[in-house]
Order: sequence, then C-alpha cells, then structure tokens
Amino acid sequence: MLTSEDLDKINRYRKYFIENNRTQASYWDWITSMGTNITCYEQYLNITNHEDDLNDTIERIRVIIYSIHEPIKFLFFYWTLLIFILHKFNFKKPVMKIILAHFIIRSLGDVADKLGDLFPRYYSNDCTYDKNHNIIEECKCSYYSNTPERHPARWVLTRQIGVAFWFIGEIVADWYPLLRTKAVVKNKSIRVVYATCAIFNLSKIAIIIYHFTLWPTKLYNKDGVYDHDKVDMFYFVYWVIHLMIIYSSMIYDFTVYRVLKKNVFKTAQSNEGFLKKFKTISEYRILISAIVSAVFLPIFSIVILVKFFFYIYKHYHRLDFTFDEIRQSIVNIQYYMIFIDQIFLIFSKEENSPLETSLFSKIGLSPNMNGSVNGNSKLNDNEMIYQHDMKLTNLSNSSNNIFIGLPSPINNENNIFVNHRDLSSIYAKILYITFS
Repeated sequence: MLTSEDLDKINRYRKYFIENNRTQASYWDWITSMGTNITCYEQYLNITNHEDDLNDTIERIRVIIYSIHEPIKFLFFYWTLLIFILHKFNFKKPVMKIILAHFIIRSLGDVADKLGDLFPRYYSNDCTYDKNHNIIEECKCSYYSNTPERHPARWVLTRQIGVAFWFIGEIVADWYPLLRTKAVVKNKSIRVVYATCAIFNLSKIAIIIYHFTLWPTKLYNKDGVYDHDKVDMFYFVYWVIHLMIIYSSMIYDFTVYRVLKKNVFKTAQSNEGFLKKFKTISEYRILISAIVSAVFLPIFSIVILVKFFFYIYKHYHRLDFTFDEIRQSIVNIQYYMIFIDQIFLIFSKEENSPLETSLFSKIGLSPNMNGSVNGNSKLNDNEMIYQHDMKLTNLSNSSNNIFIGLPSPINNENNIFVNHRDLSSIYAKILYITFS
C-alpha cells in the first residue's frame, strides 16, 4: 500500500520519466531520467518499505566512500608507491611523470566506474517481441540497472567518461618503451617504433571515440524497452577494436625488442640463461609481454570469428563469448613490466657502481654526480662510440682503450676488456641515467 510519502515522491519525480515521444527526448532528458514508465516506479514503491529506503541511503554512502578508496585499491597502487620511494619522489624524472600520470588518470576511471553504482535502478518496460518487432504479450516492469547500459546516466559516467580515463591513462604509460628506446637509439630505426606506438595509441583512441557513438538516447526504444539488439551490435564492434588493440600492442612490443636488439645488444652469442637476461637486459622484459599477447591472440581471434559466425548464419547475437578477465590480464602485463623494468634498472645501477668506478678510474675517467663522465688532464680526445655489433663502446685516447664486448685475444696493460655480463650492467646504468 502506497503511503502519502510515496505518493509525494511519485508526483515529485514524475518529470524524470520519459513516457511519451521517447524518440524526441533530448540528451539531457535521458541522462537525468529515472525510467521510461512511472507505473513501474509506483510498483517498486509498493513492494518496498522504510527499511529498504534506509538500506538505499546506506548503500549510497558506502558507494561514495568506496569511490574515494578506489585510488588505493588501484591494481598498480603499491607498485607505483614503490617506484616513487626508489626514485625518492623526484617527479622531475620523465619516468616518474609517466608513472604518476598513469596512476592518476586510470584511478579517475576507477572512481567514475564505482560512482556508477549510485544508479542501481532504472524503471522501464520489459516487453517480448516477435520477428516483426511487434509486442506479443503484456509488458512487465524492469527495476534494476544491473549493467551500465541499462541506465543512461550510468552509461555516460562509466562507459564514456570512465573508459576515456582508463584508456588515456594506458596511452600515457604506452609511451614508456618508446622513450626508453629513444634514450639509447639515436638513428633512423627509431622511426618504426614511433610508427607502431602511434598505431597502438590510435587503436585506443578509436575505442574511446566508439563509446561516444552509442548515445544514452539510443539505449531504449520507442516503447521504453531496453534495446538489446542495438547494444549487442555495439559490443560486436567493441570486441573487434579490442582485438586490434592487442594486435597493435604485440607489434609495438616486438618492434621495440627488435630495435633494441639491433642497435644496442647482440646477445645471441652470450651463454647466459633467459632468466639472467631477463634480469639484466630490458629487451627481454619487453619480449615477455609480446609473447603473452602472441599466445592469447589466436584464442581471441577464434572467439570473434565464432561470434560472427553464429550471428550471420544462426542470427544469435546474445551469446556470451566474453573473456574480459583474460583480456585485462594480457593488457596489464605490459604495465607490470614498466615497474619491473624500473626496479631492475635501479638495482642494476646500485650493484654495479663499484665496477663502474673501478673501470673508469683505470682509464683516467670518473663518473660525476649526474651520471656523466669526466676525463682528467691526461685525456684529451675521449669519445664514446655505439657500434651496432655491440663489441661495443670504445672510449679512447692515445694510450688507453676500453672495449666493452666479448673477450679478445689481445691483452696488454693498456687495454681493459669487459665481458657481456658487465655490458648489460653498464647499459642499465646508461639507460637509467639517460631516461631518468
């Protein structure tokens, strides 16, 4: 039985229901609406009591508190905090700017997604249609917006604004391999890394824009019924774009790997195992995310093809082929590698500082506080040459030479040879200084 308070709510909220001329309702009308049938709202009030209202109030407060907590709950929060500590909160470093922006922007996406829980109900019609789209039985009421697509305001907040924050944050972090490669590769081969990074970024911009093509005015049809068909078709294209993102991610990672391998390392002749290389050489850390993408790409490709097969030949468009947890795992591996790479670079620098000091002192050089190399009065023509065969760095003057690469049969008191393991360490130092 409706109380006087319930009747007052109905009269007060009637203007927020779109019951007539639904196809003519404005964007603002839809995102501020509570439903498409006020009778459904009346029915809902009739089956609830004061305790339910109190629970709703508690839930709203809980959602707001949880949304404030979302940045701490963020998947990479503790990784981010660890890197901040290791870098002593020096936000002037490019890597710190990237990690900070990645954290803030993606966290805002999580906050927007959580705030979507403030819209748990949307009061609409639920009708059954025949093949000619005619209603074949009396419509029922639907109260709950259990997915963002069922509430126009929730759709805008979580799947347009929230998704934009998520992918912009990812795009910022996607620049990390490019900037890291740029720090040590100075020739034209860096252009292909720029190109693949641009393609990768554009694929993510495409999915942001695509979410704005499904307006909140299109989520419900002229009868005030949730438009399953339109939303299902939206997600067909959505998964195709995600497939493109994964392909472009894999290509980007492999490109960075190849450019680094060609211009900085030639480690095939090393006898070190993969785990040792993973620890000391950045290119192998990049390779991991590319391999994971390559392994799961066939699965995603087959799923998309099967989904289209059933839609085209069987007209089934509501089959649930979602593998979103796997997709998120694949996507997040490359961001885990940013933090792992930074940790290994920092510790590599610390572990090999004694080696560098001893090495440079033997040839009359000393690394200064900012990581550059200063010569003493005996050295007039020092130069550092990066050769593609990575035998590698030649710091020379008239009497002293340092060759970083594989051991050579030449050995005298004026030559110092550094093996491949030391090369990896010194590269880590060069990269750390240049990029940080």
